[in-house]
Amino acid sequence: MNKICFIFLAMSLFWSWQSVSAEKQQSMDEMWGDEKIDQQSQNPGLKWFTEDKYAMFIHWGLYSEMAGDWKGETYYGIGEWIMNMASIPVDEYKAYAKNFNPDRFDAIELVRLAKAAGMKTIVITAKHHDGFAMFDSKASDFTVVKASPCKRDLMKELADACHAEGIRFGFYYSQNNDWTEPYGGKYKGTRPKGYTPKDFSIYFEQKVAPQVTELLTGYGHISVIWFDTPGGMPRQYSRQLVDLVKKHQPECLINSRIGGGYGDYVSLGDMHIPTIRPKQKVWETVDTTNNSWSYAWYDQNWKSPKTICERLISVVARGGSYMLNIGPKGDGTIPEAAVYSLKRSGAWLKAHGEAIYGAKASPFKQGFYWGDITSKENELYLHIFEWPEGGKLRLSGLGARAQSAVLLHDNSKLELSQNGPLIEVSLGSEVGRNLPLIPVIKLSLDAPAKVTDQAKQVDGLGPVTLHGETANTKGCRVQKERWMEKFGEWVHYEYVAGWQDVDAEASWDLNVIEPGKYMLSLEYACTHENAGSEWVVSSGDESITFVTYESGYDPSKKTIHKGDAPRGARLRNFTIPLGVLELSESGEAQLKISPRNLVGAGGISIKAVTLEPYR
Repeated sequence: MNKICFIFLAMSLFWSWQSVSAEKQQSMDEMWGDEKIDQQSQNPGLKWFTEDKYAMFIHWGLYSEMAGDWKGETYYGIGEWIMNMASIPVDEYKAYAKNFNPDRFDAIELVRLAKAAGMKTIVITAKHHDGFAMFDSKASDFTVVKASPCKRDLMKELADACHAEGIRFGFYYSQNNDWTEPYGGKYKGTRPKGYTPKDFSIYFEQKVAPQVTELLTGYGHISVIWFDTPGGMPRQYSRQLVDLVKKHQPECLINSRIGGGYGDYVSLGDMHIPTIRPKQKVWETVDTTNNSWSYAWYDQNWKSPKTICERLISVVARGGSYMLNIGPKGDGTIPEAAVYSLKRSGAWLKAHGEAIYGAKASPFKQGFYWGDITSKENELYLHIFEWPEGGKLRLSGLGARAQSAVLLHDNSKLELSQNGPLIEVSLGSEVGRNLPLIPVIKLSLDAPAKVTDQAKQVDGLGPVTLHGETANTKGCRVQKERWMEKFGEWVHYEYVAGWQDVDAEASWDLNVIEPGKYMLSLEYACTHENAGSEWVVSSGDESITFVTYESGYDPSKKTIHKGDAPRGARLRNFTIPLGVLELSESGEAQLKISPRNLVGAGGISIKAVTLEPYR
């Protein structure tokens, strides 16, 4: 009887966890809209979009003046949501516009910063969820021209500067959420008497359609209009917006967050740098220079120039485009740390643009421990984040012969050899000299690379990480999770979970270039109920048995941040050493993980297994 009760309790906890996970995933997908479009766009603008690769996103508005504070209290999270986080009454929020006077805003200076960073397009928030228009609109009095002492059409200034400087220009527009409009989505005040959801049409017809028309007809050529958070907005309104854009600017691109399955390309979830190549044909990642999208006084977590370059490269290597955000201050100036990182990463891009602009994805679905690859015809560009041991780099299975290898920034030749499918490049005497932020090797082949074997290469020169989302699964599954650490700061997480019984297994295909001993480590999450179960990791006749420990993850608990609704607990991982395992033969191999027994239901959540040469 006790055993039956225990099993029932364990299963209840497991399905409770799955329910929490599903709810969080659903709420985010509902807000952003599905990351898909119903049919492939034929918009000719996709040509420049897929070639340019790099754009500047700007979140700037009334919230920038607040900078994360309201009435002497700091609200940690993305700054543009402060009205929501601090529960600011509509009248008080609107009245705050009298404090917004960005008299130090210089559109030309901003555009030239984007150019120095190597960005080809600027997209700026014309209206965010707070409803405040950063342009002169006849459809609303809550605008920078009418409600603030600024009295300048800031969007007109920026549009003119972009056109003058040869930078593409686009608008962000929040079409569904409007916290200061009685009939808008997620209105923060008291709805009018007799309100029903159908009254959304009043907001759409009186504000959204007129304002989008103003943006499309009063600011010259618009390259992209970036919609956001369609949520539960009826599909008919997405269709009307598509028709509106195509009527006034036929080649203007529309992102997937317009909702309803429409759009010319897919915008992935905020800050999502995919580990493997997404299924979508044309897609982008939107990211930030720090944590918040708009300026927040306390947010000093600035991405370094090298990190910016690495994230740009990783996106292009997976076949996407990258739009990186800055948040100007309330006075219109750009934080110095953002300027520094953009200019320095831009200097790298100026010397290595050949490997980014117009580049295609890597022939490999994943990156490498040393960096990543972009491609053009018969050329591969090997972006070296960290040099492998001894300054050597190995690649196998390209389906072509290597002709030459040079450092892209100065065309200096590198040592190159090929033995069958295995290519080895060595920095040789170049190791000790001053190299760029990220060295790039241009590897020329006698034909375009064609990789038919996507097994993870184990070359004996550096650590190899096997990600949970790339596993082959039997009796378990790959799950995706997204959550916010602080409000609006998204974490994207893929892992193997849902282990059904002791016959379940996760496996990874390996291409062993260098046989030998490897130290294995495991990154995973484990609840209190699942702690103490025994597991086996194996390859061929070699195996290691280990026991799991609680990682501090309790899916039954909910967390509350100031100004935020309760939500499910986040996954908490830790990494443990498993031991030494020998891969005794070169060629094809598999690494497997399976439970010897299961304590509780569902087992552990595996994020990654790492193999490091054992010396």
